[in-house]
Amino acid sequence: MYQRFRPPCADAIAKPYRFVELNLLDKLDGQAADATDITDIIDAVADEVRATAIPWIPSQWKWHMQTWFCVLRAGEDEAYAGAGLVRANASIDRPIVARMPHLCRLLDQLFARPVVMAWLGKSPAGARIYLHRDNTDHWDCHHRIHIPLITNPQARLCVADGFVHMPAGSAWALNNSLPHGAHNGGDADRIHLIVDLAPGPDTDALLNAGRASDGQRDNDALAALSQDPLKALHPGQLGNFDLIRRLLLQ
Repeated sequence: MYQRFRPPCADAIAKPYRFVELNLLDKLDGQAADATDITDIIDAVADEVRATAIPWIPSQWKWHMQTWFCVLRAGEDEAYAGAGLVRANASIDRPIVARMPHLCRLLDQLFARPVVMAWLGKSPAGARIYLHRDNTDHWDCHHRIHIPLITNPQARLCVADGFVHMPAGSAWALNNSLPHGAHNGGDADRIHLIVDLAPGPDTDALLNAGRASDGQRDNDALAALSQDPLKALHPGQLGNFDLIRRLLLQ
């Protein structure tokens, strides 16, 4: 991988999985939710995303440079747009969250505790996320959850050497402490809601109740995601010296 080494923080949590498909039969608004309710909630969030003018930001990390994101809940942005996702010094909702009531409900009530960090990730058709590890103190100490909102069968995520397609309406834990990446091999955008959950008995119970998977190996796809991400930058990105300086430090 084309990434500077950083040892895990002293409080890094164990993540003994690659993927876990979660069972989200939880309680919402004090009422037991069945599978249809959960699907309806996620579908409603997807409809909100389609109907809302999302303020997409081009990714600020070299492995993700073919993708876009929208911060929903994170720390304060400091040096650059999206920096709050790296330094989770607070859980601050961005203004767009208030315009999406179904999303608010999902963030605060779908899990046993409100999520501490959340964003939307958009991978256009053909986009790659090259293999890397998430290696900040916050990412070391939280579980990463993907909820596909809009996708296609050719959109897959990779952890280590295993690939998984995550259907719309499902929810998955992804071990972001291992080398991971993604490829949207379809002809339309893939949009995931991505959240971080703090560890604890309730989060552990959610993970333990899920279905663990190592994914399926795909040597050609793995080789494509193992390339140097800087070689895929377009001329406009290469001409942004502040950006290139930051990418070289990652």
